[in-house]
Amino acid sequence: RTAMVHDISTGHWNPLNLTSHTPPARRDQTFAKLNLKPDEDSKLALIYSSLEQNGTQDPLGQTWAAYKADPRSVTPAALTYNTRKSIDHQQVGMNYERYFGDATLQVNAYNGTRSVIQYLAIPKGTPGNNQGGGVVQFDRKFYGGSLRWLQPVHSVPGDLTLIGGLDYDQSRDSRHGYQNFVGDQLGVKGALVRDEIDTARSLDPYVQANWAIDNWTVQAGLRYSTMELDVHDQFLSNGDDSGTKRYEKATPSMSVMYAFTPELHGYVSAGKGFETPTQAELAYSPNGNGFNFGLKPSESTQYEMGLKAQLANTRINAAIFQITTSDELVVLSNTGGRTTYQNAGRTLRRGFELGVESQLADDWTTTLAYTRLQATYDRDFTSPKGLIDKGNDLPGVPQTTLFAEVNWKPADWVSTAIEGMYRSKVYVEDTNTQKAAPAYSVFNWRAKFEQKVDHWTFHQTLRLDNLLDRQYVGSVIVADGNNRFYEAAPGRSWYAGAGAQYSF
Repeated sequence: RTAMVHDISTGHWNPLNLTSHTPPARRDQTFAKLNLKPDEDSKLALIYSSLEQNGTQDPLGQTWAAYKADPRSVTPAALTYNTRKSIDHQQVGMNYERYFGDATLQVNAYNGTRSVIQYLAIPKGTPGNNQGGGVVQFDRKFYGGSLRWLQPVHSVPGDLTLIGGLDYDQSRDSRHGYQNFVGDQLGVKGALVRDEIDTARSLDPYVQANWAIDNWTVQAGLRYSTMELDVHDQFLSNGDDSGTKRYEKATPSMSVMYAFTPELHGYVSAGKGFETPTQAELAYSPNGNGFNFGLKPSESTQYEMGLKAQLANTRINAAIFQITTSDELVVLSNTGGRTTYQNAGRTLRRGFELGVESQLADDWTTTLAYTRLQATYDRDFTSPKGLIDKGNDLPGVPQTTLFAEVNWKPADWVSTAIEGMYRSKVYVEDTNTQKAAPAYSVFNWRAKFEQKVDHWTFHQTLRLDNLLDRQYVGSVIVADGNNRFYEAAPGRSWYAGAGAQYSF
């Protein structure tokens, strides 16, 4: 069976003056999948996906005064340097599964390329333009895969399954930086100031056991993660910034679930987490040259307790959780579109999650998802803004998020839904003294259609986001050095997608 979908999305419902107001944006996505059954004991899926996003203009963030005066305005530096970004992403993959008696072998593999060029607003003549460049460009080749064996064990009471696996990933970037000017011409690719090959690879073996006995289900696992980053500097006029960094850690996890009744289950879980810095977080050092090899991984301890219930036509999931993290990765500086990171002290996240899904009638369903999260610094630390006090909220994290949906499916070939989302205010920097991005509510509409013709199935999706054309801050640029923290969300916008599926 094959399936293919092509999506086109754009920004504003009514595009505005591109020279002084936020411009529309477009991206094209393609997805194709071929499902095969080589024999009675195996399954194979071949997958292709692509993303093209050409010349998306970046209005940059705004100060609070500028946002209030005209939320659709563009920061002058964005016009001066014509800030923009283009992405070309291509990827192929394969999922293979084969049964050997009761045991199962699963093999996944993928390969792809990604090219990105971004024009930043780093002013001409500043150190950033000569160190990393105001134009960032990289061409990435990446590949990886996983091997997984699932083995039932029949010599013990209950149902016991042992799982062993191995994940491997590698990416290789040819990264370049250029000045964003040539003479007096701004917003163009100028002189080369950074040239390097960055290779990141990770290898993660793991084991897991799932054991269901009577009313109990126990799961336990152990993963050993390693990640190595190698930088080969080829631009040597400012020194050799080549180097290698390696991270490794064993992370265990365990959970226990008990069935009080067939309709009510309770569980507790605990585990360790290990998050290495991403290549984007490592890309710039505080002194402006080369990678930030001083970053450490963040390590966390996580606890969760919850209930899962089925009441008539309603399914309920509720959970409370706590996560303590040491060496949290946070923003050190954010200037001219370039972000550097540091390790903070310790952070604490505590929260509650509730999910409710109800079948009101044959053709009506509702969904509700609520999250209450208190994310704070749990220890004082020093930043360029000064001492950050214990108890301050983490920037960029809302305390309350609420999502609700009502879906109507009057016939097999059509469904439509109204979505509503609420997000509480968000702090924009670590001191919590700057104006927080205000809370907002927004409503969306979507419709899905499907037609069957012989072996073919066609489907289409339409969306209208921000139905009421509300004006709100949709995202924030954490710790922006120019106090331009606030990014206006699009007004009323639309999305369209179409796909075709053929069954042999």
